[in-house]
Amino acid sequence: MYIERRIAVVDLFARSWRGLLLILATVGAVTFTYLELAREMLPMPIVVVTGFTTAISFFIAFFTAQAYDRWWEARKIWGSFVNDSRSFGRMVLTLFPKSDDQPEIAAIQDRLIRRHIGYLYAVKEHLRQESTQEYLNYLNAEDGQRVSGTSNVGNALLELQGKDIDAAERAGYIEVIRMARLNDMLNHFSTSQGMAERIKTTVFPAYYESMIRVSIWIFIVVFPMALSEEIGYRAIFYSSLLGMIFFLIFRAGQTLLDPFEGLPSDTPMSSIIRTIEINLREQLGDADIPAPVEAVDGRYLM
Repeated sequence: MYIERRIAVVDLFARSWRGLLLILATVGAVTFTYLELAREMLPMPIVVVTGFTTAISFFIAFFTAQAYDRWWEARKIWGSFVNDSRSFGRMVLTLFPKSDDQPEIAAIQDRLIRRHIGYLYAVKEHLRQESTQEYLNYLNAEDGQRVSGTSNVGNALLELQGKDIDAAERAGYIEVIRMARLNDMLNHFSTSQGMAERIKTTVFPAYYESMIRVSIWIFIVVFPMALSEEIGYRAIFYSSLLGMIFFLIFRAGQTLLDPFEGLPSDTPMSSIIRTIEINLREQLGDADIPAPVEAVDGRYLM
């Protein structure tokens, strides 16, 4: 996720310079060909493309809005992970009774919290389709072996969390009402994970995206012909400018469309998980607390 409040115009154009150069070359070639060779055979009054320009504007606006909705929903989901994780850590440390003669309770609390940190890393790796298995750093050997090879490690870890909480209630370490509250938190995590996976697996209709792309390029070809009827070769500048604006807005929507791909504009899951890890390990009283994730080049968080 970009943390810069403003992006320089040079940077904006630098990311899409190939497409912008192609637009300029296309507009120049079309304008020259039309004025010198095809003007008499194919008259193109400006009124012909006016309605087409308005239609493309609506199409691009709708596409960008839908892309932003997907991006913002992903950010809200991980915001829920932050809030629920802090609540879960607090509940694990306060709902179990404090007793010096029952070290098993402290061991259960430590295991539940560290396993939850591993769970978050597993969810991130699943969404980004990574294979780093960083979650193993927070699991004991038995847990690591039990979730190894499962199709959804995050779901498997939630199951282990539920079994541990149930076993604690059966052993008399926690009351059934408190156990139910902890299980409710596991349900919250499962819901958030499912919502994130829905965004990941639901592909934006390719037909609609392709239709907009084709429409933009039709506009880039047709508009300079119509405008050159009015202002001649000056149409190259104005047609290129308008075509580039449409192109850049469309590209902005494309960068927001899939927020779990590990791109600079995506949801900063690594940074969010590190923040949660810091909070939970401070609650445990760990001495070796990791530092927050630093922004890449001071511009975006991953």
